[in-house]
Amino acid sequence: MLLLNHSRKYFNVKKWIIGSLTLALLAGCSSSEHDEQRQLEMMAQHRAGVLSAGLPIEYGPLSVMRVLAKNTVIEIMMIYNQDAKGAKPLNQVVDMSVNSYCTNSEVRANLDMGLAYNIKIRNTRGQLMVEKLISKNTCQSSS
Repeated sequence: MLLLNHSRKYFNVKKWIIGSLTLALLAGCSSSEHDEQRQLEMMAQHRAGVLSAGLPIEYGPLSVMRVLAKNTVIEIMMIYNQDAKGAKPLNQVVDMSVNSYCTNSEVRANLDMGLAYNIKIRNTRGQLMVEKLISKNTCQSSS
């Protein structure tokens, strides 16, 4: 009887240790994912800060007016003057933008790490004409 009691205690202690180790591993994994998410958010904030430091930026009929970070997405708001001399059709501008983001090595490295860019293009009256999310998946599907 004494031996049976002793083995039950050993079994309960063993169960407790295994349960504690499992819980610690799960907590470690979730903490690691949280840290990774936080790091990506900080990278997005930094990138948005760097880009917004020189605003407004003008590229012919396209003007970058605002850059901000929302979680892991860098949101870029632009004004496109379709009536300006040399202005291209808006869908062509968007396609060229996606290509540029996917082929620029610095931007592509950010996309591969998990950041994304949300491009918002408005007309000169402020109406939203295009909103395009560019992510790692966007670049893979357009290749």
